Amino acid sequence: MDMKKKSFNEILKIDDADKKIIEMIEKDPDITHSDIAKEIEKSQPAVGARIIKLERKHLLTKIVGFNVKEVDIKVAIVYISTKDVDRIVKKIENCPFINHAFKISGEFNLLCFIAASDLQTIEKLVDLCFRRDENVINVKTNILIESIHDFVVPIDFQIENFDGRYCGPDCSLQDALPKFKFSQEKEN
Repeated sequence: MDMKKKSFNEILKIDDADKKIIEMIEKDPDITHSDIAKEIEKSQPAVGARIIKLERKHLLTKIVGFNVKEVDIKVAIVYISTKDVDRIVKKIENCPFINHAFKISGEFNLLCFIAASDLQTIEKLVDLCFRRDENVINVKTNILIESIHDFVVPIDFQIENFDGRYCGPDCSLQDALPKFKFSQEKEN
């Protein structure tokens, strides 16, 4: 039986012009529709319509954040082995420190990118969120030394307020903390 490998055009349901548009925008996100139109020999409105179609199909997406290659913010790649991956995903889905998280196969079933201003904060957070959780079997942390390519990571500035006990207003660990943390007593 001859299994023909599918092309990206078939998998993504795009044509060569769409592929060229994606390549050009990846290379220069500020490229104009008219420059693209000249290159692919289509009208400017046709290019605009194709870009909208590609955005709706999630083949063109904008991510705003810091470029790990250019900014001195520490990033850890954390592998977590859990008994119940969905429970950990629910726990971390609103964490401002976790910029990307992936369910993965193998010995570890969750992969997280964690960013902070210093390594001590990352270590404290990994300990707090993962190592102390009875659902976690194993944790492996690697610190990103240098990014070879551009890698844009969204940043939530709430991380500046980390006090070592929880990471922000939506932190799942907050439930165990006294509620008066956010309200200050008025002095008479």
